[in-house]
Amino acid sequence: MKRIWSVINTVLVVDGLWTGYRSMAPERLRHTNPDPILCLILLVIIPMFGVWTVYYPIRRSTNSIIQRPFKLRPGSWNRNPINWWGDPLQSLFISMSYMAAMAVGAALRRPAFGTVGFWTFGVYCCLAVGLLIGQLLAYRIFRERITMSDA
Repeated sequence: MKRIWSVINTVLVVDGLWTGYRSMAPERLRHTNPDPILCLILLVIIPMFGVWTVYYPIRRSTNSIIQRPFKLRPGSWNRNPINWWGDPLQSLFISMSYMAAMAVGAALRRPAFGTVGFWTFGVYCCLAVGLLIGQLLAYRIFRERITMSDA
């Protein structure tokens, strides 16, 4: 089962690259309206979402210990990326990786198409940074309840 999750996690990140690249096409940007206010809202709301996704399973579970999603050596890439209630740090890590891949994919598209393309790229960056900040806050707040991954 661990190989299946490794493949799924890899496919998700590659899909994030492709989705970010494809979303910057002129015909897709034509019907969007991102702006600096949206980026600011995302930078405020998404870190709170990251902390809440770790807090809620800890509060609802009888076992209040959660696993850290990675070690210095590979081992977390082979866990379920959508198990928000059982393994919230892993899900948060994969979500952040997906959004970072989308930002990289969007940055690879040339040329940038005016302010709409710029702010679309900004939204992807704000989502990735917001998830990273939320993840770091969750590690800080719940550090006593986080254990090393057994993978």
